[in-house]
Amino acid sequence: MKEVKVALVGNPNVGKTAIMNALAGTNEKVGNWPGVTVQKKTGRYNFRGFEIELIDLPGIYSLTSYTLEERVARSFLLNGDYDVAVNVLDVTLLARNLYLTLELLEMGLRPIVVLNKVDELQNLGFSVNKKELERSLNLPVVEVSAVRRTGLEELSELILQVATGDLKPKGFVPLYSDFLENAVSLIEMKLKRELPSSFPFNLRWFSIKLLERDPEVQDYLRKKFKNWEEVEREVNRIEEEVKERFNCDLPSFVARERFFLASKIATNAVKSSVELPLYTLSDRIDKFVTNPITGIPVFFLVMWGVFKITFDLSAPLSDLIDKFFSNLLPSFFEKALSGAPPFLLSLINDGLLAGVGAVMVFLPILAILYLLMSILEDIGYMARAAALWDNFMRFFGLSGASVIPMILGFGCNVPAVYATRAMRSSTLRLITMLIIPWISCSARLTVYAIFVGAFFKEHKSLILLFIYGLGILMALLFATLISKFKETSSECEFFIELPPYKLPSFNIVLSQTWIEVREFIFKAGSVIFVVSFLIWLVASLPPGVEYAGENSLVGHLGKLLLPIFKPLGIDDWKPVVALIFGALAKEVVVGTLGTLYGVGEEGLEKLLSQTFTPESAIAYMVFTLLYIPCVATIAAIKQESGSWKYPAALVVIELITAWITAFVVYRGASLLFS
Repeated sequence: MKEVKVALVGNPNVGKTAIMNALAGTNEKVGNWPGVTVQKKTGRYNFRGFEIELIDLPGIYSLTSYTLEERVARSFLLNGDYDVAVNVLDVTLLARNLYLTLELLEMGLRPIVVLNKVDELQNLGFSVNKKELERSLNLPVVEVSAVRRTGLEELSELILQVATGDLKPKGFVPLYSDFLENAVSLIEMKLKRELPSSFPFNLRWFSIKLLERDPEVQDYLRKKFKNWEEVEREVNRIEEEVKERFNCDLPSFVARERFFLASKIATNAVKSSVELPLYTLSDRIDKFVTNPITGIPVFFLVMWGVFKITFDLSAPLSDLIDKFFSNLLPSFFEKALSGAPPFLLSLINDGLLAGVGAVMVFLPILAILYLLMSILEDIGYMARAAALWDNFMRFFGLSGASVIPMILGFGCNVPAVYATRAMRSSTLRLITMLIIPWISCSARLTVYAIFVGAFFKEHKSLILLFIYGLGILMALLFATLISKFKETSSECEFFIELPPYKLPSFNIVLSQTWIEVREFIFKAGSVIFVVSFLIWLVASLPPGVEYAGENSLVGHLGKLLLPIFKPLGIDDWKPVVALIFGALAKEVVVGTLGTLYGVGEEGLEKLLSQTFTPESAIAYMVFTLLYIPCVATIAAIKQESGSWKYPAALVVIELITAWITAFVVYRGASLLFS
């Protein structure tokens, strides 16, 4: 059977994977591209005696090599093993999608163009003229609906025709304004003079990429060119002229020209069958929620509502879990292990059940929080929240691209660090990943929940807003400090798609919530389980001492460090030990407290209310917020920054900052509550 390899390329969320699944069915394989963490999906299916392999490239907006996804996709398109390129477009966002199509044509590719979501376009009152688009692009165009499974056979026919040479798409060379064309011709002429005739890539495309300041193309030609400085001087001269004549930088000028052409092609191909209002309801809502004057209060009101709903709905479920771990399971094991050695019963009840149970009691809180955040994301609000804070971020030496990783940080700092890969500026990327640990992840919520339950029942939402707001403030101040020492690019690199408002898809929402909850359960069942055992062990040694008493190993460790925490109003060594073990994972803090005190949530709240004062309780929460990130986050920062010096410096800075801030908050609260 003959093989045909097909590269699927397109923007994120255009439906490439859905089309692959519709064609290949269950024959899909998921892995990683060699040497990188970017996901690779492939699928196979048989059609007319051919085995067609579909290779789903990472979703990208352009072929400029700023992000890891762009580098992976571009490298495969330039050097990969494939027979046919298929460019999937979301026809409801045709102009934006055609931007990438023009880049493929610049590169010299002649792809099959697939129009997906045509049914959605028709529901919006528009229609697309396929023949007009074919004429403009000089490429084969096919309409497909992955959901309705229409157009798939026609697409397969086109793939075979191109692969066998029966159809040879001609495409066209995108031409831009006279100024840009003259600049491209000038650079192309200089390249042609020195590069060998056997040079494997399209010189016009390379010339455009040089004008876009593409870092990979610059490095490649710097090694190939004897007189690279002459080319670089010419590019700099062109940029100065662009700044003077068009009041923007050179990469932005090239992008604007390409987008103008894409918009012109889309306008000619898409027609409206209804008279559209000047401002839609979506426009009016966006004007309200993305305007800083009205949008910021709305943002805080939404977040306050999320926290209030979370606690109100989770309370009954948390009570049931607490009774299960603190009463039912211990009673069961006492009866089942009545003749077993005392240390075994102590290990199970005082160690494992107390530790894991004290954390699992917060599972409803986290599940409801994840659910609400997923709903906000699915209806389209979270993208607006990111856009809202864009200009604000610039005051702190960041760009709008920093907002998405920071928002992800509220869920978990580890994926937030990896999300910085999408940022173009390496300096801004480093700054963003270093401030993410200041953002309060959901694991810390377990600590806040137990303390607000013990001391601030009437003001839970306000206290949580203060804690989360303080984390954001410290992150932004730290970013400002770092940006003073590291020069950042003034280029506007923030780009985010504002999806249409829609009712949430509960399948997607529940699926995303389950992924997050499953991750939490995994931690509770593995990391916390192991840590609870270790805590029980050091709390039981040397043999014969009172469990978790001051003469145990853990007691000696806590007492050794206690003087450091006494200025924060903490007089018991057990919460100090909890912070030490919390460096492994923040969920462990509550588990450690439960293990050391030997109680579940209800009993733990009562003991904490006797051990802490409201002032020291809020200082403890602040210290938990700001002190060292978990080991997984430290490892992620080391991996992404390429050096241990950044996470090591961060640990030292955060410890000092956490103590100073907690001390100030403790003293301030003492004055406020006195």
